Amino acid sequence: MAINLNAAKQLFKGGISNSWTDFYLNMSLEMAENVAKSKIAGVGASVVGGTSVLGDTGVIGDFFPEQDLANIANNYSFAQSLTEEYDKAIRGGKTLIGGVPFEGNTSLMEATLLLILNTTTLSKTGDLLRDIGPAIQAYWLGATSAKIPVPNIPCIGAVANLTTNVGLNLSPGIWTPIVVPPMASISPFLLNFIISASVHLLTVGGLFTCNCTYPPPAPPAPGVLPWAGYFVKPFSGNPLSSLDFKDMRNLALLVTADTLSGVTNTITQNETETDVVSQLATTIAKGFIEGEQTQEPEIAAAIKSIIYGDEAELIESSTLLASR
Repeated sequence: MAINLNAAKQLFKGGISNSWTDFYLNMSLEMAENVAKSKIAGVGASVVGGTSVLGDTGVIGDFFPEQDLANIANNYSFAQSLTEEYDKAIRGGKTLIGGVPFEGNTSLMEATLLLILNTTTLSKTGDLLRDIGPAIQAYWLGATSAKIPVPNIPCIGAVANLTTNVGLNLSPGIWTPIVVPPMASISPFLLNFIISASVHLLTVGGLFTCNCTYPPPAPPAPGVLPWAGYFVKPFSGNPLSSLDFKDMRNLALLVTADTLSGVTNTITQNETETDVVSQLATTIAKGFIEGEQTQEPEIAAAIKSIIYGDEAELIESSTLLASR
């Protein structure tokens, strides 16, 4: 059985993700690749072991059966993978005001996440979904916007924005862990992380400084535009992936049928990439809907605005959550 691990590896180098659905699929494949490499090399991983923070909090248990825990990649690999895939998802999103993508501090997020993983591993009361907040906030410390496109809303008092000098994030946001009942064939940790991360994005904010035109006779001059809230689409039709689905299928068979937690083990000879992604997106959508129905009113309203992508409701939820 030939498996193109190089193709799998290239999936996670650079690029952006179109949605949280892509994030989930890419994280699944990343973890599957780590396990496959361990099996091929005959090397058991590592510092995390069978009682690791990942196993205790439902991450590894959902991806891999009990007998494979000894072969799971270590905390460093998980921190690296989650940071990389989160960054790709963020770079595929945009600010609610201005519509500009941002890029954050991946080095600080990875270092913070690794510290959290190691600390939570040693703690009998550790809760990764709760404790991961500072790592996500670390990503947003010093985050900056792309120079193109310029914000689509003119700076205060301006007629139009000509160029962007800088776009800054000034608030790391408020992390609220959100837990929904388990959905069939999907990792509870990743589903809860996606919903929690989506709501967290509504609480970040900062400002743009641009070169602008003003009503005559005023000459062009710098301007400022505050922004609040960020949005990554929950679902998309196709993952940002060049990996052949035959390779995914073989990779899953090598590891175990359950490795990708309902993603690759549902692939049949006649199914296409779009079919599988559609199934995954449907399940994630159910998770968001469940969250809307079970959370307190402000969080529920935020989740609903994320599901429908309603810009006005997203901005309203961003304002309410940031002031909590």
